Amino acid sequence: MELSIALALALALVLIGQWLSRRAARHHRQHLHQLQSTTLQRSLELLQTLQQHRGLGAQQDIASTSQRNALARRLDRLWLNWPGPSLQLAPLQQDWPQLRRKPADFAAHCRVIEALLGVIEQLEERLCLEAGPPLRGLGQACRVLEDLARLRGLAMRAANYQRCPSGLQVQLRHLCQRLAEPGHGEPLHGLLRRLEQELIEAPQARLSPSDCFALLTPLIDAGWRGLPGR
Repeated sequence: MELSIALALALALVLIGQWLSRRAARHHRQHLHQLQSTTLQRSLELLQTLQQHRGLGAQQDIASTSQRNALARRLDRLWLNWPGPSLQLAPLQQDWPQLRRKPADFAAHCRVIEALLGVIEQLEERLCLEAGPPLRGLGQACRVLEDLARLRGLAMRAANYQRCPSGLQVQLRHLCQRLAEPGHGEPLHGLLRRLEQELIEAPQARLSPSDCFALLTPLIDAGWRGLPGR
């Protein structure tokens, strides 16, 4: 009798232990999923804000400087407590202080943004494995938006000169060729033609930095609104 009771108690303890273990594992998966989802949304916000900060980096007028400083303060908050290392993601926040001190460093912005795009693709892959296809294509869409944002930033820099410098011409032509691929829509193709005619190939630039910002920003904003999972 006593042996039967002991065996029953032992079995009950094993079953309770298994239930508690499964419950803990389920809670851990839920917590990890939530943390990855939150980090993905923060990464998207970081990407958009870094692109804007880069675009204004070389502008010296009061309005641009004020807007850039506001973006820098927003980025300070977004980088705070970045959970990258805990999620086996790149510790990107360590590069931000130097970038903040040198807002006109276009190449440094691009390096951080490229690493951030890698983080977005990594999180997209993890979340798609857990929750299905709603996020599929997010990373690729972000790369198209980065091409547009890079085009905006370079065009704004080129528009500061009487004629587009040869180094910027090469970069702008490359981006225009990439964005002119079929499937990107006629509004974009028309915009690219205007940039080529009035800035990139023009004997004298007929677009100002604010013109370039106004031309490209609505298209970029529309792309952000149409991202998968947003």
